[in-house]
Amino acid sequence: MNDLIHAVAAFLLPPTGAFPLLLLAWWLRHRRRWLSGALFATGLIAVWVGSTELGALWLQDRLLGPQQAVRVERLKDVPPKETLIVVLGGGARKLMPEYGGAQLKALSIERLRYGIWLSRRTGIPLMFTGGTPRDASDERMTEAALAERTAAQEFGFTLAAKEDRATDTRENAQFTAELLRGQPIRRVVLVTHDVHMRRALRAFREALPAEVEVIPAPLGLALPGFEWRDLLPSQEGISRARYLGYEWLGYVGGH
Repeated sequence: MNDLIHAVAAFLLPPTGAFPLLLLAWWLRHRRRWLSGALFATGLIAVWVGSTELGALWLQDRLLGPQQAVRVERLKDVPPKETLIVVLGGGARKLMPEYGGAQLKALSIERLRYGIWLSRRTGIPLMFTGGTPRDASDERMTEAALAERTAAQEFGFTLAAKEDRATDTRENAQFTAELLRGQPIRRVVLVTHDVHMRRALRAFREALPAEVEVIPAPLGLALPGFEWRDLLPSQEGISRARYLGYEWLGYVGGH
């Protein structure tokens, strides 16, 4: 049943989520011509929004609100020992044939890299949170363990801590809060992609004590302005729109 739900949800995400509108427009073409035309036009607009970078960014701004990059200078007003950078895992694969073993997915690598960049410029220690990937048979292989290995081998960086039980955003927040209990942490700098940030912020602000400030440090932000190519369908536009749809459904669903 879960697989069926996931399959239906995947179909309803952009841009294929517009297909029911187009099919309904076709079915009504002889019965309600004006309604059929309106549905067809709406479906075409939805396909464009879900297929282009500009459309996806416009929709993201409406659903999640604008976001800005964190200012490194702002992070230096609290002593590093009272601040922690928390990087949220974005998935891992139990086998990448070209590496001959488990590796972090691209989202996780991007977040880890940005977290390390922030840590080196501020002196703030870094923690990675992510448990066993859902498709992994070996429970010892966790995102956090892979991140620790990747940070050491590829970036020459040592994590200050890792949380390796979480399998979703709420557990990221819950288990991180448990690890920080009793520690003199006044601020958490939260690193994840911009599309995921709103849901992650809510989870961490609910899980952490009220006196702990949570600072968003999103990555994947779009450049100001746009080019004519952003009006055309692209893999980047589809990926952003589908990720946005997934995150928005998760946010309104309270996950």
